[in-house]
Amino acid sequence: MRKFIDLPIVEPIYSTYQFQSPATAIIENNPSIKNWILSNVMLLSCNRKFLSGLTTPYVNIVKSSWIDNPHLDLQWMSMIYLNGHVNSVIKILLNHDFYVYYRGVDDFYMEGKSYYKERHFNHDGLICGYDQENKTYCIYAYDKNWIYKKIWIPQSSFEKGRQAMFRKKAYGIICGVRPKKEPVEFSASTALENIKEYLDSNMEKYPENADGDVYGIVVHEYIAKYLDKLLDNSIPYEKMDWRVFRLIWEHKKAMLERITLIEKEFDWDNEISKKYEPLVKEADTMRMLYASYHMKRRDSLLKVIKNKLLSLKNTEEILLTELVKKWEETK
Repeated sequence: MRKFIDLPIVEPIYSTYQFQSPATAIIENNPSIKNWILSNVMLLSCNRKFLSGLTTPYVNIVKSSWIDNPHLDLQWMSMIYLNGHVNSVIKILLNHDFYVYYRGVDDFYMEGKSYYKERHFNHDGLICGYDQENKTYCIYAYDKNWIYKKIWIPQSSFEKGRQAMFRKKAYGIICGVRPKKEPVEFSASTALENIKEYLDSNMEKYPENADGDVYGIVVHEYIAKYLDKLLDNSIPYEKMDWRVFRLIWEHKKAMLERITLIEKEFDWDNEISKKYEPLVKEADTMRMLYASYHMKRRDSLLKVIKNKLLSLKNTEEILLTELVKKWEETK
């Protein structure tokens, strides 16, 4: 058994939710895997249940979970069948350059993590190293200040959290995950087909009085409705979902990178990507304004954010439609 391992982490494309980040955080040894994300993973989604009582729109990006990434090597194990050898297996996986995703550990006991000694929460995370001298694991997760980073925590903290869930008969899993070696090419045509799907979205296709999730660019309009419900207090300020605009910002950053790659592959000028750049900055501004609102309630900020959001949506629709039209004219 080695004494110390600290596997590298790179900045992930999507990391609003912990299940998203491993898809690209672990790919330093094969950064081309990023091309699969940029070709395929862009479809915004949300639920409509916040219109009738739920306090979150649960904004997401389809196929953004690490589980959806076909270019990762996965080794699944249920902790209930490891007969007390969970920690030994974790270290064996790390010794073979597998990162270890876990699910089924109570954050209340995980020193340094987001809900430590605040809330009992059956949660997940990614183990990317260990130090046998200090008896610690390196966890990549949100810390107590809600910053996504590497955290060195006592192995005993992990064990307490795991055993707490075992006592509740929630046995959890661990999964060794590492990038496959095969290079992955960016596909502009695949990306553009997915952009077309993203644009095929409006309130007629996804009306408020229907059930199920909403997909595509119209999600921005539903987020605007979510802001309205925060504003009229039908969703209490104390229960606001603070993650919404981080995901929108990450979505726009990835879209700009995608547009740039499309222009490069077809040897086009960068006119559209240049026009798209301000949308990324505007999304970041909205993220910061929304975070400010989360820290201190000021309803006037919601009106500003809503106007910016709908304006961004309209501009994005124009630019992406122009991009698709340019592609179809070259066929």
